[in-house]
Amino acid sequence: MTVLREDRKILRYDYFLIACILLLTVFGLVTLYSASYLFALNQPRRFPTGLAPLKGNIWACVLGVLLFIIASLVKIDFLKKKGVIITLVLITLMFNLFPFFRLFQRAPGGEETVRVLRWVFFKWGGRNIFSFQPSEMIKIVLPVYLAYLIDKKKDNLDSIFAILLPAMFWTGLFCVIVFMQGNFSDTVFIAATSIVICFIGGIRLREIFAVLLALILFVFILYTNDNGKIKTRIDDFSGRRGYQVEMSLEAIKSGGFWGKGIGQGTLKVRTPEVHGDFVFASFAEESGFLGVFFYFVLIGIFVWLGFREAWRSPICFSRILGLALVMSVAVQTLINISVAASIIPTTGIPLPFVSSGGSSLLMTLIGSGLIVNVSKQNYYNGRNIAGDNGVSYVR
Repeated sequence: MTVLREDRKILRYDYFLIACILLLTVFGLVTLYSASYLFALNQPRRFPTGLAPLKGNIWACVLGVLLFIIASLVKIDFLKKKGVIITLVLITLMFNLFPFFRLFQRAPGGEETVRVLRWVFFKWGGRNIFSFQPSEMIKIVLPVYLAYLIDKKKDNLDSIFAILLPAMFWTGLFCVIVFMQGNFSDTVFIAATSIVICFIGGIRLREIFAVLLALILFVFILYTNDNGKIKTRIDDFSGRRGYQVEMSLEAIKSGGFWGKGIGQGTLKVRTPEVHGDFVFASFAEESGFLGVFFYFVLIGIFVWLGFREAWRSPICFSRILGLALVMSVAVQTLINISVAASIIPTTGIPLPFVSSGGSSLLMTLIGSGLIVNVSKQNYYNGRNIAGDNGVSYVR
């Protein structure tokens, strides 16, 4: 009976985690609608209804919930198969190469094409039907691959050829492609995430330090041999406080303690593209300190439950994957809010569950489904291998 009670307790965290994810998704849709409604109405040619650009997130939410269910139910043993991993990596690589082909670009050439190399445009009848940012796929698939690699070679962690070189190859390849897409912030994020995953997986610090030195050297070589393009991007990344950041700060400050009320914000209208990377400013203006505090509590519960269930997983693959995916959401949230509050330079990292652009929401829901899957495995493994107290786990 003790084991059954403990099993029910473990399973109950699945429900808490799922409820938290659903609340964050609904919160994101409501916040984005409030931030983008007036913006959409004022641009009827591009956004024919007040629902856009929320429309992309709605479609992403519908598809994302379906994929969330699939990701939470798929067997971990199936996900760990070599063929599945190779397929996921190659599909991700293929999608990230699509933006370099004119067939998948919004414009046939010129500067406009350069600006949209981050997206894949699917067309029908000469019109753009929908777009997708393929770099978001890397944030899910690369942790899956690294978790698989470390789990497979966990008895040979000291071998550079077994783990470090394959991890460096695929991480470096994806980073180069994303950088060529003009997405410097995601390049840095992907590289940093991979390094942390390797550290969590047990790779020695001296190997990680060597990778960091190689990365710095690579950036320096590009910096000195790219006709100033890298320098321009780094200067842009190091940033200067511009009009958008100033308006974001004003919006956050004007919210006060109670906020102006949902839909009642005024400074959000004057903030360019507020529904994108600065959607937190609109939320803070309308909900005030209380709303921001509630959001921090909600995202904190999600991170705590995710880390808790990932860390207690008896399966190396599940533990590393869960920790990596939860960390990705947490870090992206902190970066986006820090940008909106002018704590760090503008990066272009979206706010998970909230920012417009269905790519981020879709992949966040898939990643959340995998986190729930990891949590679910604790129940089954706990039931199967628990001792008399029902809580003994094999590490």
